[in-house]
Amino acid sequence: MKGEMSVSRFLDRLKDVTAVNSEKLAFFNSRCGGDADERLTYGELSRWSDALAAYLVDTAPAGKPVVIYGHKSPLMLVGFIAAAKAGLTYAPVDIAYPADRVNDILTQIDHPLVISLADEGFAGDESLAASVVGAEAVQTAIAAGRSVGRERWIDGDTPFYLLFTSGSTGRPKGVQMPSRCVDAFMDYFTGLFPVREDGVSFNRVPYTFDVSLFDIIAGLARGYTLFALESEDEQSMRAAFDALAVSGLTTWISTPSFIEMCLADPAFNEELLPRLDNIILCGEVFRNATALKLIERFPAARILNTYGPTETQAVTDIVVDEALATEVNPLPVGYLGGAVAAIVRDPETGAVLPQGEVGEIYLAGDTVSAGYWARPDLTEAVFSEIEGEDGAPVRCYKTGDKGYLDGEGRLFCLGRLDFQVKLNGFRVELADVEQALVRVPVVGEAVVLAAERDGKVSHLVAHVRLADPAVPGDFATSRSIKAALKELVPEYMVPKKIVYHDEFALNVNGKIDRKALA
Repeated sequence: MKGEMSVSRFLDRLKDVTAVNSEKLAFFNSRCGGDADERLTYGELSRWSDALAAYLVDTAPAGKPVVIYGHKSPLMLVGFIAAAKAGLTYAPVDIAYPADRVNDILTQIDHPLVISLADEGFAGDESLAASVVGAEAVQTAIAAGRSVGRERWIDGDTPFYLLFTSGSTGRPKGVQMPSRCVDAFMDYFTGLFPVREDGVSFNRVPYTFDVSLFDIIAGLARGYTLFALESEDEQSMRAAFDALAVSGLTTWISTPSFIEMCLADPAFNEELLPRLDNIILCGEVFRNATALKLIERFPAARILNTYGPTETQAVTDIVVDEALATEVNPLPVGYLGGAVAAIVRDPETGAVLPQGEVGEIYLAGDTVSAGYWARPDLTEAVFSEIEGEDGAPVRCYKTGDKGYLDGEGRLFCLGRLDFQVKLNGFRVELADVEQALVRVPVVGEAVVLAAERDGKVSHLVAHVRLADPAVPGDFATSRSIKAALKELVPEYMVPKKIVYHDEFALNVNGKIDRKALA
């Protein structure tokens, strides 16, 4: 039997919440309308996950993650909780993934059980799975009404979930997050959710992106209702706005890129979301101009900038008010939560740098991942153990992010170290050029990429969305932008070419798709 202290405290918290909120909605999506199949109460989540857990105990290969394939549906959430109650890891795979990526994940796990909940069927090669079961089998298992004992629940060192992120080689790598890390994250992040009986959180990002865990873990632990956009409504901003208008949202969670897309429409304001009082952004650089526009559109809402790679979950937060957005550029990503410490090291020597000096960010503490699934080489390259203040070993992750800590204990993240290029002998931080571009009044949003010729960077290309759609994206505008940019950065940092976009495509995680731009 597993030790009492090691069994998932998140599942315990969810059980307590259900005891007093059994009939409250835990989840609904924008396809719901009057369709009960697209909504889920806390009581149903508890009973259905119990029954499905019993099925998984009998059928899932021991010690292997259960792959749950689909998008934003109630049964996806049931599957996640069921796997944890069966003592198994869940690995979400979204319908947006191409077949090759799905098959790669199946190969890495080595013949897992797949629960396919997609309307269109399973895109992967079924021969790479132990078996593939659909929604009908899940419903049959639920109808059986069985359950599992608490002693079966996932425990401290067993991965609660396995998220496959993009690797530098193009092959996805699976981040293992132990149950004890999820519990530590819950302790920290629930504090960012206001206590309210009628809380509704935006479960916007795909389940394959760690930001989705913010409201699954903290939101459910707080007794919130999760609201999700179905894939059809994500294709049209008008359809998304129509769905948001009747969602009753109180807490917004997304990447800055997605909220910038929303802000491009003047209709995105407190009249659309009158109950919204909490905005949490993570996953990318949150720009000052975006913050000021949000403050103007949602004056009653608290706005939080947060930070944390998939390998550590979110570990910092800070309230962004008008004074901070006006006076501090770039914005800090926040103060460290109690469970994690930040260390800034020299990227070349590894020496710890003093406050104010820019280097590579290392994160150490209770929410740091166990490493990558079946990839000891990648794990050893970026994970280590360091000595904590009490002398005990502490898990540490080398983020690859550039930043510094200031005298107030605030962490600043200045982008990726691998976004640094060498152009004509000069080292250029692409993020620095992007930050300068958005200070030019006519520029609404900017992404800078390096163009190569014969294996070397030949020039920079700026991809720009203009602040005013009426302004033409022509030679005269480009000349004006370059002239303004020369007042902000050295001439060698001024992009040779400017490409104009009505809007930027986002990848499945809601971040700007740099590969598509390239």
